[in-house]
Amino acid sequence: MKKQYFAGVLCLAAAFTLLLSACGTADPGAQSPAAPDDPATDGSAAESPASQPDGEDPESVFTPGTWLSDSGQYYFFDAGTSAGRTASLEDGTGVGFTYTVNGSEAAFSMGGADTSTSCTVSRDGNVITLTWADGTAEQLTYVSDQGSDTFQFYSNQELADLALAYYKESSGAEDNPNLASAAQANEDGSVSIQVYENLGGHNSTAAWYTVDRTTAVGTDSAGSPVDLSD
Repeated sequence: MKKQYFAGVLCLAAAFTLLLSACGTADPGAQSPAAPDDPATDGSAAESPASQPDGEDPESVFTPGTWLSDSGQYYFFDAGTSAGRTASLEDGTGVGFTYTVNGSEAAFSMGGADTSTSCTVSRDGNVITLTWADGTAEQLTYVSDQGSDTFQFYSNQELADLALAYYKESSGAEDNPNLASAAQANEDGSVSIQVYENLGGHNSTAAWYTVDRTTAVGTDSAGSPVDLSD
């Protein structure tokens, strides 16, 4: 009887030991859940926005064609190149130039000079203001898409000569050596020409004409039409 009792106790102890061993053993097939990717440590850098090109397209600032300056000259900006030329309203003379644009800054080399003059540029529609390095401001107004090879205009001197010839012919005063003429530009772009007679101590006005610079057509002081180019 005692032998059977001790054998039962030993079997029960062995079973209890096996049960404790099974509960303490980790499941080799179980895996910890994967950690979410950390964008700050995944080794890839955030994509930078596309960089902007340095400078600007010069033609987006200075539209090719003819611009009239309030300083008394035309600026002709050539298409497809950063170059052009000027022409004086007084006598039609001018110089060639090259230029560069970088944002609101521009630099002009006038007449083939090795040095350039800088200015700030601001544009409002068809009007550009150039503020030069010495502080002076020059305003350019867009007047035509024609370039320097096709845009035609009469200088002040040419209009004065045409007016004098027109007056002499229309009044029969071809032989009067005392007649002279002078022209000046108006704020609206037109040109007024005075034909006068030099009487020694003073001048006597013979005629006034106001005409368009590009056509030489306008009116006299009485409002009658005139065409000085005829």
